[in-house]
Amino acid sequence: MKFISGFIFAFILLAIAGLAVAFTGVVSVTARGPDNPVVAWFLTTAMHRSVARQAAAQPAPAPSTDLKAGFRLYNETCVYCHGGPGKDPVDFGKGLNPEPPFLPDTAAGWTTAELYWIVRNGVRMTGMPSFADSHSDADIRAVVAFVQKLPGMTAEQYAEYEKAP
Repeated sequence: MKFISGFIFAFILLAIAGLAVAFTGVVSVTARGPDNPVVAWFLTTAMHRSVARQAAAQPAPAPSTDLKAGFRLYNETCVYCHGGPGKDPVDFGKGLNPEPPFLPDTAAGWTTAELYWIVRNGVRMTGMPSFADSHSDADIRAVVAFVQKLPGMTAEQYAEYEKAP
């Protein structure tokens, strides 16, 4: 009985401490400067694990071969934050915290299902919006197919997509 009452007491103390931290405003919520390394590790790990789990729970999307539509959507919506071969993110993309990943360097680390899940559902508190309500499934699959081509794509190849009608 002492163990259970001690456990309940400890839980109540932790809850009060958590509320005290929230209500005192001691936690910095600025988008400037890096996160505490422990917090950054925790949030990044939680995001990666959550995406992997959620994506695995759904059937993999049918692959798309419409790279032109994927490029169009990427160039209209994604390049501003994520950049592209020969393209830096714009100012507001650089000002997000956490910094959006440069997809030509990082897209290969995600499966098709995971990329699809991220684009479709977004990632809370990262600036990554959900496109499920604003874009069709075919559009989301097309942009995922294009994103998967970014690793290894040169600036010249990206520019060729820009020149295409």
